[in-house]
Amino acid sequence: MIQKDQRKFAFQISIEILLIFAYVWIVEGRASPAVNGLFLWGFCVGVPIVCIAREQHVFPEFSLDWKAFTRSLNILAWFTVSGTALLAIIALATETFNYDGQILKRFAEYVFWGFLQQIGLQTFFTYRVGKVISNPYKAACVVAVIFSLIHFPNPVLMIFTLMGGFFWSLSYLKAPNLYALALSHGWLAVLTLHSIPRSWLHQLRIGPTYWSF
Repeated sequence: MIQKDQRKFAFQISIEILLIFAYVWIVEGRASPAVNGLFLWGFCVGVPIVCIAREQHVFPEFSLDWKAFTRSLNILAWFTVSGTALLAIIALATETFNYDGQILKRFAEYVFWGFLQQIGLQTFFTYRVGKVISNPYKAACVVAVIFSLIHFPNPVLMIFTLMGGFFWSLSYLKAPNLYALALSHGWLAVLTLHSIPRSWLHQLRIGPTYWSF
């Protein structure tokens, strides 16, 4: 039964990866807005929702328990602080720190977007990879690579999502809590936008649109 479940989860992961790459590399740039929306929400988002609804009946990652939150936050704290220090060093070295008084406002906004991304990344991908690969460090590595490849060919986004994907997924596997993950994700994402030279980010483009200007 365990091997059967592992094959099932591996199949679901593979299908979702194919759907995401099909959307980014084929559908998004060629199809009409209606087809884009249908493919994105009906397949890329719809398939994980169906899988989660059918197979997961307990969701500790949504728990409002303070102990669960602080345990996850303790795991994430050193990574978030280290990431902040790295971005500060880059900003100082390149003299590109863009402080416009809107960082906290953008952080409040991006925490919500980070929360939505973490729902998909953790409750679908990390949950399933963790069921296929029992070692949490190896499982986190696989999730990080998947998360990074989704951002191909943007090198800066690939590097940052590789690092973030590993530590966020490892935190989820050890202490699942989406609220702490959203805080870490939101803060580092906004700080990246204010610290990294704009030319490095390439307007956050991925897929074929990376070369479109």
